[in-house]
Amino acid sequence: MNLSYPLFEMPAVGIYIVIVTFIFGAIFASFITCTAWRVVRHEDWMMGHSHCDTCGHELSTADLFPVISYIALKGKCRYCGSKVPPRDLIFEIILGCVFAGTLALHGAIDAVVLATLALEVLLLGLSLADWDSGVIPDGFLAAILVVWIMTVGFMPDMQSYAVEGVIAAACAGLIMAVVTVIIGKIKKTKMNYGPVKLAMCLMLFLHIRGACAAAVIAVVLGIVFALVCKSKKRQISLAPAISIACIAALLLKDIPVPVIG
Repeated sequence: MNLSYPLFEMPAVGIYIVIVTFIFGAIFASFITCTAWRVVRHEDWMMGHSHCDTCGHELSTADLFPVISYIALKGKCRYCGSKVPPRDLIFEIILGCVFAGTLALHGAIDAVVLATLALEVLLLGLSLADWDSGVIPDGFLAAILVVWIMTVGFMPDMQSYAVEGVIAAACAGLIMAVVTVIIGKIKKTKMNYGPVKLAMCLMLFLHIRGACAAAVIAVVLGIVFALVCKSKKRQISLAPAISIACIAALLLKDIPVPVIG
């Protein structure tokens, strides 16, 4: 079953929806960055209240508007005046743009684009968690599986989509697990299987062809992130590279390729 709403049959409406999508992207970025921060620090991410990391004062609703609050408060805490790192602002703008770009490139609101948007939110959260702690929380991976289960029934050619995704995930998991074990034996150290589980989850959405593009991008970005981590003398985090590569591969398939001749 494929439920789809064409975005640009009425250009004005399409542009309006893209703008609204940017706003939702910023809102979800604000939520997921806060969630990742709490997960890493083992705080209650569902019931806990947002607070200043310096003075601990609970933030009011006026302090939590994405982008707007940061600009209005000039990047400072309303209560103690301490400087607020711009990281959340940066990711609010980035995810807003990625949301808007995803919708504009796809040209329709359907299960594919909704799954991609949800995936973008979760990948941002787990990437930040991995960058801060060196661990990919299983909760984020479980949420990715839930997104796939909830949307697979609405995909075009559902049966083929589901079968290809499961086969690709199984193959990727087996290959990466074997490689990880071998590396662990050679280095005589306990390896982190977080990237293996992440790759398996993402293969459900990418399949083999998308995975090939994602693999090339991930290798290049992985080297860059590894060098950055080494220069900062911190643990190497691969989730950001894998996540960016996945989103890039999903978006590339919607970019029209001109046909010559």
